[in-house]
Amino acid sequence: MRDAVGEVVGGDRATGGTAALSRRRFLEAAGIAAGAMAVPTGLWTPYAAAEPLATRGFGAGRPLRAAMHVHGSWSEQEGSWEAQLHQAATNGYDLLYLTDHDRRALAMGYATSLTGMEWDPVTSTGRLTRLAASVDRGSFHLLAESSALTLPASVTMPIYGRTRFRTSVSGLTIKHTVDSVRLGTGARYEVVLTLSHHPALAGRPAGQYELVYRFGAHPGRRTENGGFTGVVGLPRPGAGTTQTLVPVKDIAAIWPEMMAIDNSSYGLAFRARSPRRGSACDVRVRSVRFGRSRSTAAAVIADQAAMLARYRPRFPSLTVQALIETSRTLPDMNPFGIPPWIPDYSTMSQDRVTYHQQISDKVHAMGGLISYNHPFGAHLGPLLSPADQAARRRKIFRDMQAVGRFDADILEVGYNVRGNVDCPTHLALWDTFSRNGNFLTGNGVTDDHSGKGWAEKPNGFATGIWAPSTGRADVVRALAAGRVYVAHAGQWSGALDLLVDDSVPMGAVSVSDKGSRSLAVWATQLPPGGAVQVVGGPVDYAGNPDPATSVVATLSPSSFSGDTAAVTLDTSASQFFRVQVLDERGRLLGSSNPVWLLRANPPHGIPPARRVT
Repeated sequence: MRDAVGEVVGGDRATGGTAALSRRRFLEAAGIAAGAMAVPTGLWTPYAAAEPLATRGFGAGRPLRAAMHVHGSWSEQEGSWEAQLHQAATNGYDLLYLTDHDRRALAMGYATSLTGMEWDPVTSTGRLTRLAASVDRGSFHLLAESSALTLPASVTMPIYGRTRFRTSVSGLTIKHTVDSVRLGTGARYEVVLTLSHHPALAGRPAGQYELVYRFGAHPGRRTENGGFTGVVGLPRPGAGTTQTLVPVKDIAAIWPEMMAIDNSSYGLAFRARSPRRGSACDVRVRSVRFGRSRSTAAAVIADQAAMLARYRPRFPSLTVQALIETSRTLPDMNPFGIPPWIPDYSTMSQDRVTYHQQISDKVHAMGGLISYNHPFGAHLGPLLSPADQAARRRKIFRDMQAVGRFDADILEVGYNVRGNVDCPTHLALWDTFSRNGNFLTGNGVTDDHSGKGWAEKPNGFATGIWAPSTGRADVVRALAAGRVYVAHAGQWSGALDLLVDDSVPMGAVSVSDKGSRSLAVWATQLPPGGAVQVVGGPVDYAGNPDPATSVVATLSPSSFSGDTAAVTLDTSASQFFRVQVLDERGRLLGSSNPVWLLRANPPHGIPPARRVT
């Protein structure tokens, strides 16, 4: 047996264009309604999309709240997509991307039997006079007999399923062959499949569910444990027989209001139950084999589409797009702005660097954008010392530059604790790319796998996207242009926008010989006692691994009139500027994307989406 361990989880290219909007044009654009659009496969648009979207800030559109990195039943933790959509809708999100791990959705390298599987520690309840829990390759022996005359006891053998078992139950079959099963009066043998967390619905409680195949019990299906446990009663199996268990069929029958495929095979255990002394459960299992008939790219995409069609009426305010997180090796990457797609790994290089560049090139060829996820790695805490965080930041910058960042368009920066570094360190890495003329859009990150308590998540950063609608083309244009800000959704519900000289929007690159320029900052719902800091840094293309940023102005909430404040910037040298929001304790709540104010054209040109026209 083994101890349970945790698994770590996980060019300046752009498309389209954007026109700078002056304050006058901003006022003229008020009240623009989103036009009708076709709904592509894998995307649903909320019924509210036909209503006019409010115009605020310095451009057409409204600040959409997006969750750009979320996991559900095809990933490795307990969240269902039902729970994730519930969290997004109840926390005021407008847009969510399904980004389950592709290697998990495809069951790459997953177990086909118990042979070679690792096991978690054996657990027991009650007092036992006899106990056996032994494994021999793909077979095992399980025995439990209570030592009490009137009290039950049990022994449970769980597999360690995180890395080679957890994915959606869609298409899962469990073929279970026994050598012998001896059950005393009232004794039971169980195969226990732990499922996903679901929100409350139609009398069904919120929580994590499980499916139990109980041998030796009365036949039929029923629920126990307040509805969280579904039981399938089966006769005692004969020696040498094989039982084929089909979880999707039984989940659908026991909880008809639940979409059966929206469950992870989160855990699998084998349990012997003894009701009293003298009544033992003694089981010898020859083999357990796993079949997965829904693990091709086409099947996963079809399952995603079916699931979204089922959930659409329940979450009409939420636009959802089915995508994937490419995660064969780090760094994980998310595509955006393309139809549902999973890489064909038979055509991909085994070389890590070549593989990531292939992913990026394929997404760009389809007209999409690609994000470089959790750049400091997938571990969480504890935080390194400030000096070690700075050293790690410099190394990560050099490593990413050495591979050209795989031409990523988006960098995940909204993390309070990830890769053992804090949010200011993530922002400093992003600033270092800005210093070197790498025009990356920074986004917020949910990266939630549980489907619970989004507002309380330390890494609960939403991405604010200034777009006229949640349509795919509108959102991609805004992401490519950097019309984006980052905000911790549980700590600050405001929004940010920038406009320079009445003509240069947030995210844009402007070339001018002016020695000073005027920055307008739009910020809403600032926390009492908090501040908005204007952060500036040089743009020198020198490959320096430090951002050299400084706070050039600090604005209190009282500095804003009608949510707007103005700052004069020194642009006698090429610089970039962004703003960040702090609370009264100095905690970072959000950041805008930068504007680049240059004295000359950058060496590699300005991406079309960021040009000022």
